[in-house]
Amino acid sequence: IFTSMPNTSIQYTLAIFDRLYADLPPLVPGAIQEDMKSAQEQLRLNYSLKKDDLEQTIISFGKKIWPYRKAFDEFVDIYEGKLGETFLIAQLPRAMKKRFQEYKAYGGDFRSMYSGAPATFFTAEERNELCAALVGMRQHVRQHTKQAVLSNDRGRYEKRIVEFQIILDDIEKRLDTLRAMADDEQEHPELASEIRAQIEAFEHGLCLLGQSHHYDAICKAEEHFHGRKKEKRMQKAHR
Repeated sequence: IFTSMPNTSIQYTLAIFDRLYADLPPLVPGAIQEDMKSAQEQLRLNYSLKKDDLEQTIISFGKKIWPYRKAFDEFVDIYEGKLGETFLIAQLPRAMKKRFQEYKAYGGDFRSMYSGAPATFFTAEERNELCAALVGMRQHVRQHTKQAVLSNDRGRYEKRIVEFQIILDDIEKRLDTLRAMADDEQEHPELASEIRAQIEAFEHGLCLLGQSHHYDAICKAEEHFHGRKKEKRMQKAHR
């Protein structure tokens, strides 16, 4: 019996799960790490895997590790602000160090390199060197941050994990409210579909499957859909 490998879409989604697992921040409980490793192995061997099932697995784990990821990313950003430029310059060859100083004199800084700003200043070859240096810098910053949150910053890091867990618990309640709204929406089936699509987008944003959403957008979603329902009723009344 010949089994075909999962399709490209599945492979791409599996790569997201691999990335979530590879980039686990410090202090994620061992039980969650073991469950993720086991799930990763099973998913790789499941050639009849459906994308929806895979996404649900990613969402389930993504939510469990979200408070840790959010807290860690905050500390990474803090340390990138403090040490990023130093680490970046250390990655650059001598000629590029000089070019970077010229770029700073021109009004740029290393943070602006994530945008398109350097395109007008550096050659294509120089931009390639900078991209490689930025990747190296980011890795160094993450490594430094890992050591920091396990030592000097541990107390503050743990506090932020707890705070993000409280936010996640609130998000879950709000998503449950939206699910109930969708289930109760008999009058306008298309509105129920709209609500469910928004729930999916919010969940995908928690675990790299989609664009991350601001907390206030999730908070305002219920009010938004109540407004959409009123609009639809008014449209129906004016027909």
